[in-house]
Amino acid sequence: MTRLTRILCAAALLGLGTVQGCDAAGEAKVQVEKLPEVKPSLPAVPTLPPPPHPTQYADQSYSIYGLRRALRKTIDTDVSVTGYIAKVYVPPECPPKQQCPLPPAPHIWLADANGEQDETKLLILAGYAENQASIDEAIKTAKKGKKPTEEELKEQTEMGILPIPVDFFPGAKLKVKGRFAYVSGSGFQSSEGVLEYRGHETLEPAPEAAAAK
Repeated sequence: MTRLTRILCAAALLGLGTVQGCDAAGEAKVQVEKLPEVKPSLPAVPTLPPPPHPTQYADQSYSIYGLRRALRKTIDTDVSVTGYIAKVYVPPECPPKQQCPLPPAPHIWLADANGEQDETKLLILAGYAENQASIDEAIKTAKKGKKPTEEELKEQTEMGILPIPVDFFPGAKLKVKGRFAYVSGSGFQSSEGVLEYRGHETLEPAPEAAAAK
C-alpha cells in the first residue's frame, strides 16, 4: 500500500490525478470535510378543532355526540340526554277503503343543534306512545285542560304507564331520560343506538306547542 500511495502522490504532482494530499514522505493525507449541519424542516403541529359539542353538560346529561362517543359506557344503560327535536315522524295517511301497512310506532329524532339535517347526527327517541291515535287523543285532552289526579298518576307509574307527551314538536329543546340500546323495546334498532323513552323535561318549548295547549 505504501508503494501504491507514493505512485498516486507522484501522479498527483505531475497533474495526472487528484488525491486529497501527500506529506513529504509521500504518504497520503486524509482530509475530513465537515458537512453543514442539517436543520430539520418539520411542519407546524396542527391545532385540533374543539369537539362540536360537550360530551356532558353541567347537569351531567349527555349530548348526542357525547352519548355516542362514550358508547362503551352508555350502551345498555339508563341515561339523560339533552337535545333539540329535529324531526317528528308523521304516519302517512291511508286512503279510504284501502288496506295500508301498519306504520311504525311514534318516534322523533333528537340532535345537538337546532335545525340539524345531517342524518348521521340524529338520535331516534321512541317508546313514548303506542300509536299516533293515542297522541292525538292526549293532545285533545290537554286542550280541554283535563289532567290526571295525583292518585291516577301514581297508579299509572306503578303500572309502568307514562303520560304521553303532547309537546313533541320540531325545535323544542328537551332533557330526556331513557334506556340507550342498540334495539329498543318498541322495535327500533340502530348500530349507533336508540333511546327508549322514560320521561322528559321541556327546556325550551317549540312555537307549535302553544297550539297544543
